[in-house]
Amino acid sequence: MNRLFRNTFVFLLGFMATVSAAPPDAPANREPDKVIHLWREGDWKGELPDGWKTEGAEINEPTGHMGGIITVKNISDPVLSYFAPDKAKTAEGKGKGIIICPGGGYNILAWDLEGTEIATWLSGLGYHAWVLKYRLPRPGTQDVRHLAALQDAQRALSLVRSQAKETGLNPDQLGIMGFSAGGHLAAMASLKYNERSYTAKDAIDAVSCRPSFTVLIYAAYLVKDNDSKMDPEYVINASTPPAFLSHAADDPIPCRTPIEYFLALKKNNIPAELHIWPDGGHGYGLRSTLSPKAWPDRLADWLTRQGEAK
Repeated sequence: MNRLFRNTFVFLLGFMATVSAAPPDAPANREPDKVIHLWREGDWKGELPDGWKTEGAEINEPTGHMGGIITVKNISDPVLSYFAPDKAKTAEGKGKGIIICPGGGYNILAWDLEGTEIATWLSGLGYHAWVLKYRLPRPGTQDVRHLAALQDAQRALSLVRSQAKETGLNPDQLGIMGFSAGGHLAAMASLKYNERSYTAKDAIDAVSCRPSFTVLIYAAYLVKDNDSKMDPEYVINASTPPAFLSHAADDPIPCRTPIEYFLALKKNNIPAELHIWPDGGHGYGLRSTLSPKAWPDRLADWLTRQGEAK
């Protein structure tokens, strides 16, 4: 099956897996404190890697999924939306930050469901949060392994670290988080940080793009088709960041995906936490009314332990 068609098909399956549940009220959601253009900062004037561009304007449109969400596609100007930590909780956050990659089958981005609602929640806990609006494979093309998305993720990690003094971020505690296809992107960024996916453009690209930790929520595309093992493209070793993984047993994306990632981490003595929920389907963000509704509490506990002396 064509890779791009399969990606969209799995994303639609995820919608079908959750739409039968009564849609919950949408979580709190606020406007970002700042929007940062990935490729338009400093002296470099914004030419995208490899001359990449889309045709036409960016599209933002609502859908009826999970009580109503906003989707984004046809992205040609990737940005980070920054949510500063709640001032009353800043001490609890300890300068930690998280870049969030919404999912959407590499076809759209579930912008509020798996992006701004997550950032609003995390910033309320005292963490710095950025939502990454990353480029998607262009319609009618076969962009290699979603290269543009990985370029944006690597650039985002370096850019956020380069601004750590300005924001108050601890640069040694910057993680990446992703949902569905965004989980695949977060995993790629966590496994391929030693190999910059584009030619360095400026001093920002001299800053490390290695995530300090990884959060994968119903991540997709990490096991090969019809195979329960990790795709050999994704190599976990002793330098791979620690990870938190959450998945539902009835997700149309097999729960072998996080299990294999978790087992590979443990084989390399890397701290990891895995939750497999009995039900919940796919594509729910913070809105699940089934067993995965507990994942945010489990993640909040896990985040407080990151960076602590072992």
